Amino acid sequence: MSTNTCGASKEAVELDALPVQAQAFHRRARIVDAAVREIAEHGYEGAAVRAIAERAGVSLRAFYSTFDGKEDALIWAYDVAAAYAIPQILRAIQAERDWERGAAAALGAYLAILDCDRDWAVACLRDVPAAGERVRAARDAVRAPVLKALETRGAEPAPVGVSTMLTAIDAITVDGLRHAPDQPLLARRRELTAFALAPFVDAPDAIAPRGAPSIRPSSPAEEIDSLLDDGAPGVAALELVVQEAASMRDGPTLWRVVVAVQRRRHSTGEARGDHVERLALDALGRAWFFGLALDQSDESTDARYLRFVAAHPGSSGAEVQRGLGVRHLSQVNRKLRRLETDGYVRRELGPGPANRWWPASDHA
Repeated sequence: MSTNTCGASKEAVELDALPVQAQAFHRRARIVDAAVREIAEHGYEGAAVRAIAERAGVSLRAFYSTFDGKEDALIWAYDVAAAYAIPQILRAIQAERDWERGAAAALGAYLAILDCDRDWAVACLRDVPAAGERVRAARDAVRAPVLKALETRGAEPAPVGVSTMLTAIDAITVDGLRHAPDQPLLARRRELTAFALAPFVDAPDAIAPRGAPSIRPSSPAEEIDSLLDDGAPGVAALELVVQEAASMRDGPTLWRVVVAVQRRRHSTGEARGDHVERLALDALGRAWFFGLALDQSDESTDARYLRFVAAHPGSSGAEVQRGLGVRHLSQVNRKLRRLETDGYVRRELGPGPANRWWPASDHA
């Protein structure tokens, strides 16, 4: 899945100005993404709900109004990851003329998707088995279409079943994620293809993997704006885009439609696209969100923080929060820690319990 930290500036919007369905989608996406990253970093048992809420920039009350607990959030994470990945894997199988090449293509798509975001790969593959029966049941349910597709495409009976082989591939993949984090999984595609097909075909090495599979992109903001500019014919075409996005649970496309219609309405007073906006809002409830800028941060946001710290060296997180008008202190602290990791700011313990923030080049 594509990383969740990138996004066009056209996606950076005032969340409070959007319809409640869009706000709920964005809040749920932030919590799910934060849960995954906290679990990937600390393990399922070590991930605390309070830390997840802080990473997501929400209160504990907001977390528990969205999910029953971290198990519920992880189930949701696995579900939206599957909604993103499974159709691409199935298309890879169906595009090939025989079972062997279809299985090899499916493995390539799978590895390419895992490479897109290592935290998600680790949490979904390493921590789901440790998270309890409900999460394992959710995993088995979303794997079922791939198993069915592979088992019905004509594989001969083999000493091991397809399900057992998928479990083995996952174990090898987790080992690679843990011990060789800098090596792309796709670089091991030939080796893993030969291993996966060995029980089913006579010469698995003869099935050469093709080039890296493409990851299905969401509709860009510019394309959506262009369709709205085209009047009635464009809106009709945009309705088809929304219908397809809804069927694919493509949250970024649905989100960009809502944002585009809202911006047009507020800037021109024009109500064009109301119908497609309602369709998009109705579909956001269970959509995936990979590629969306969940923290609404871009270079200009980073620059605001850096300028404030440069102008007010030694500020606490609360002072930065008040100075920039940010709603949640946890969001400020998360941003400052990321800028510290990137080497732009440094922190020292202040005279009280609060950290004090300085430009990285500044020496107190």
